[in-house]
Amino acid sequence: MKVLVTGGGTVAPIDDVRTITNVSTGRFAASISESALARGAEVWHVHAPSAALPLLRHARFDPESPEPAAEMGRLEALRRTWNASKDRLHLQPLQVGTVAEYASTLEHLLRTHPIDVAFLAMAVSDFEPDPHAGKLSSSPDALTIRCRRTTKVIRSVRDWSPGVYLVGFKLLSRASTDDLIAAARTAGRTNRADLTVANDLQILTAGRHTVHLVRQDRPVETLGPGPDLADRLVSRVLSWAGGSRPVAGPL
Repeated sequence: MKVLVTGGGTVAPIDDVRTITNVSTGRFAASISESALARGAEVWHVHAPSAALPLLRHARFDPESPEPAAEMGRLEALRRTWNASKDRLHLQPLQVGTVAEYASTLEHLLRTHPIDVAFLAMAVSDFEPDPHAGKLSSSPDALTIRCRRTTKVIRSVRDWSPGVYLVGFKLLSRASTDDLIAAARTAGRTNRADLTVANDLQILTAGRHTVHLVRQDRPVETLGPGPDLADRLVSRVLSWAGGSRPVAGPL
């Protein structure tokens, strides 16, 4: 099984030193890649420069741990997992993280590799300004920035890889469940996605991350909070894509 995952947030340059970005950390995308690796998949992980990375995000000793021996044991288990997975994990960093760079990277990977499933979890900028050469003055009391709509990268995926099982993501904030699901259903139809994963930012930041799995002409499935949320998502997707495999559990 060959899986592509994208994570983190793109940036839109304002001038040589300033950018517009978003709150995405890439942690959920990293969890998705970890779950796919645990199932024996080969994974291409496209990430923003500052996004959390699968497996590597856990590789830090906690000096405040009340049980240093247990912490060392965790790191040793992580080392074994890394050694078992590193040849199947292909990290694809974006150098700047613009929408154009993201689109170019994604197109190249989808055209040159037989990807079975693509989880497009990256938070892609909807608007971007025409960047100013140099640095805008910091003297004015106000700064007005005019932005133009960016290309919807996900809408080209079917052209680049017609047979891929395409998973899109729809994030709203302070939306009702009905509105969130309706937005995801519209996005899935427009993006020609097999599945759209819908979630709400306020619920996520409150520690109750819940996702709704929205497919055209199929009942919506809801996955509730839990440390294994990404693993449950990957299990459902690989099952629907025809490539599920048993796994002992998430990292």
